[in-house]
Amino acid sequence: MNAETRQLIESYKNDGDACQENQEWGSARIAYEKALEEFDRIESEEEYELVTADDKALRAQIEEALGKVTFRLAQNHREWGLAALKSKDYARAVEEFEEAIELTGEDNLPFLEEVKKLLDKARLKNRDHNLHEELTPSVQRGDDFRRAGNYAEAILEYQEALKAIAGLPPEHRFVRYLREALQECRRQLIKPYLVRIHRAVHAGKPAHAHNLLKRAMLLLDENDLVYRAFLTQIRDSIPAPAPAEAEESDEVESPETWAKAIRDYEEALDLYSSFTLNDPLSPAYTGVNIYEDKFISARRNLANLYKGRGDRFRDQLKLEKAIRSYKEALKLYPRSDKLFHDTFREMKKLRAQLGQPTLAVK
Repeated sequence: MNAETRQLIESYKNDGDACQENQEWGSARIAYEKALEEFDRIESEEEYELVTADDKALRAQIEEALGKVTFRLAQNHREWGLAALKSKDYARAVEEFEEAIELTGEDNLPFLEEVKKLLDKARLKNRDHNLHEELTPSVQRGDDFRRAGNYAEAILEYQEALKAIAGLPPEHRFVRYLREALQECRRQLIKPYLVRIHRAVHAGKPAHAHNLLKRAMLLLDENDLVYRAFLTQIRDSIPAPAPAEAEESDEVESPETWAKAIRDYEEALDLYSSFTLNDPLSPAYTGVNIYEDKFISARRNLANLYKGRGDRFRDQLKLEKAIRSYKEALKLYPRSDKLFHDTFREMKKLRAQLGQPTLAVK
């Protein structure tokens, strides 16, 4: 090569050597790579035939130096990755280990294997960290509901969290926690049924007891073998219903009862909404709607019919129909009414039952 090119390459090499001596591995690597780029340029041109044995020896020295500083740089990235792991900065740890692997030659197998194991660990930690951030709102709401005794609401929150980690293995700690929390909540929902089943049996209503037991079985976690065996034992101890004990029908109230309740509500609503202080039937000097009591009474009567229908659907395990009836009742009950909150709780319980993966939809 000509003297000018060699002088340029030697200057790059000297810069690299100085940086290497100061342990500035990144800067040294850049300088050595620039020197080798000049060699590559020469080899692509006609000047290559002018490269002497001394030039080739110089190139070998630069390549050897580049290998050393590159490995030292890879070691640094490994150390930075370990520090990031220790400080729980898992995303940065992944980046550092990936950079270390990229800088390491394939001939350095022990170092590569070590860093790849660290990279796998960092990726798992980073995945769990991201999942934890995503799950925390639902899980915290579920935990709050569980502590407050609102088990149906807790079940819905835990089920939402489980959807986000559907791909994780069953033994993963997130999955185990949610499964155990769900099992506890479902057991808590089952306990009131046990009292009602006991009362139904002693009241001589085995058919009602069997219906209650079916609803309790729907709440069971698919892996809760202890409670499943317990409920099976209870089922076997309940007497068979007498042949004369009729099944409950979808509707107890006659169509006339429903028609009258709807008609009364519509009429009361029309009177209530159209009332003005100029109404000839309105007493003087009053701002009270004279149709308010009639409207409240008609609305409550219709709400009670919807709730009663929902309760019967619930007892017959027609959960979707029950939820629809409860929704209609909630539209009619005032929020301050105790029956509004009772109906809302029942609807939440049924939604939790329908949310179970094992519940077959027929």
